[in-house]
Amino acid sequence: MLTVHKNRVVSDVALQQAAVRQKELDFYTNNFWIFGGTTVILAGFSLAQLTREIPEGTNPALEYTYLGFTTLCLSLDLCIVTWTVLVCTWAPGNALRGPDGMTSFHETLSLLKEEQMSIYYAFVVSIIAYFGSSCCLLWVYPSGLITNLIGTSVLLLALVVLLRFLFSLEHQVGMFGNSHDDDGRIKNLRPFERVGDLDERAANE
Repeated sequence: MLTVHKNRVVSDVALQQAAVRQKELDFYTNNFWIFGGTTVILAGFSLAQLTREIPEGTNPALEYTYLGFTTLCLSLDLCIVTWTVLVCTWAPGNALRGPDGMTSFHETLSLLKEEQMSIYYAFVVSIIAYFGSSCCLLWVYPSGLITNLIGTSVLLLALVVLLRFLFSLEHQVGMFGNSHDDDGRIKNLRPFERVGDLDERAANE
């Protein structure tokens, strides 16, 4: 009976640490879903611009620049959507049913933290590419020079304001609110991270 109580204490400690790390898992997966949902909309805008027929006589340099920005934005958006679907499907399963107990949970969160940065940078580049594509679109379909200049200036001003706001957030609260590299892993509980399945062990004896 004493062994049962000791096992319960170890299991309770592991469950309490898992509850802390579950909050981090929810935080990361919610961020991924936000990225995925936003880029689906952006991909739709990019696809609409990509399917537009470019007028004959358009300057080749302008045409290539326009198509380059548009395809770059669409490609990054499709990558982000694919990454978010795969990560949000795989990560909770590995955290819950990983073969190494809490170690699998920790490894899953470490991977999510790394992948989040890659998706974040891809998202920022896709936004910049979409603004570039929109600026080129004003010149691909000719109108008055003053009109094109005003439209381009407004788009560039909006991009500058957006990037300034982004950098201000990163400076004030850190990337995704992370002002330090700490996480929810309790270092002193490492000896209890590899808690095995007692039922499976008993059945195999």
